[in-house]
Amino acid sequence: MAIVRPIVECNRVQVENGRTYLREMVFGDPTEPHRSEALSIVAQTEEAIAAVLARDELVSPDDAATTARIVSAVMFLSMAVSANPDLRSEDIVQDIRTQIRLLLPR
Repeated sequence: MAIVRPIVECNRVQVENGRTYLREMVFGDPTEPHRSEALSIVAQTEEAIAAVLARDELVSPDDAATTARIVSAVMFLSMAVSANPDLRSEDIVQDIRTQIRLLLPR
């Protein structure tokens, strides 16, 4: 969650701009340089999450990478559907935490 929280907080500084950014990142023009940069950041984030997950001996590197991709999808979807500007970042982080907890081995 130490990786996820700052991303959520940054995205919530200006809710509509954050949602627009996410929409452009997912559905934008593939030749647009800012989209390419955003996807690079996503890849780096997924690599960082996978590295944390792989520390656990119960998770193989391949499973860690796949789980990191799922965590990324959960995070971005949770941020995108949270259109309510009064919703606190902490509420979104808690929602993400709950979803991720169900993915991870106990």
